[in-house]
Amino acid sequence: MALKVAVLGGGNGGHAAAADLTNRGFCVHMYEDARFAGNLQKVFETHEITMAGAAGNAVVKIDMVTSDLKEAVEDVEFIFVAVPAFAHDVYADKLADIVRPGQTVVVLPGTFDSLIFWKKFREKGVKDVVVAETNTLPYATRLQGPGSTLIMSLFNPLKLGVMPACKTQETLEKLRPFYPALEAVESVIACGLSSLNPIIHVPGCILNAGRIEYAKGEFFFYTEGFTPCVARTTEAIDKERIALLDSFGYASDIVAHGVGGSVVTDDIGEAIASDPNFAKIKGPADTSNRYYAEDIPYGLAPWAKLAHAMGVGVPVIDSMITIGSALLGYDCWEKGHSLQDLGIEGMTRERLKEYLETGC
Repeated sequence: MALKVAVLGGGNGGHAAAADLTNRGFCVHMYEDARFAGNLQKVFETHEITMAGAAGNAVVKIDMVTSDLKEAVEDVEFIFVAVPAFAHDVYADKLADIVRPGQTVVVLPGTFDSLIFWKKFREKGVKDVVVAETNTLPYATRLQGPGSTLIMSLFNPLKLGVMPACKTQETLEKLRPFYPALEAVESVIACGLSSLNPIIHVPGCILNAGRIEYAKGEFFFYTEGFTPCVARTTEAIDKERIALLDSFGYASDIVAHGVGGSVVTDDIGEAIASDPNFAKIKGPADTSNRYYAEDIPYGLAPWAKLAHAMGVGVPVIDSMITIGSALLGYDCWEKGHSLQDLGIEGMTRERLKEYLETGC
């Protein structure tokens, strides 16, 4: 009998995960909130997703497509949450009332937000549920239309942080059948600081804001927008990220090693240019795109807040958040998740590392 899993979310990541896992023989329960179910009308009616690209070409039949969250997760062992970061606290609240012992919740990706799920679960008295997060979506993917997904590439390695970290090895072994490229890191903080999107999206978006608004989507982000000065700014952000990892004693690697194609290089511009999939990516069309609206307040800002609490200077990251706030017309420092939201406000570095390891 096929192993049952739930995939929560009907966007790019949710479509790709539901299609890929179904195509590889897993029984998938796909969930989308009723408010957005209209966007998946074709999938709700047919249970079919057409997939193409790096994970295979097929029309797959999803076992369950539902807007009933309890039904989606009731008899599964693994729950993959593939929704935007601004929805993580909502999903954490909902799941806290219905998860059961023995289940594993994986946030794809997390950028520290597995800590929100962990905090909510503790507040509701949930026991024996592991929460994990990856550093990015497993897929570089785009929806091509209703019920149609293009998977341009698979991320390898795909980093995994587990809460509590003492459960890392056993959780890694359980999740490897789904994503063989998984590699464990020291904690969910180490994983969140390995996230790709805040590093490779934000500087290009801010430094190309006028061109993006003018082009309205007819803009190849990684070819037109990733010029030498953008690459230098990206590397400056990356150095600050690594300094924060180093302050915890966590292993680190430059972002160029995580995003390139066949060419192994220390130069982020060359790494981007070596991967033909990046050349295909257009947009964003405006500042409401997730490259701005998610990766600044929910990506870079939590890094900066943690850095400030740990006494690590991150002036370039700070500047990106401040300028991003001006561009977007709202305070990205306030909009994103706080250390209080994550349940770690006021912790020293030593206390935080203990919490990450034990969960309490």
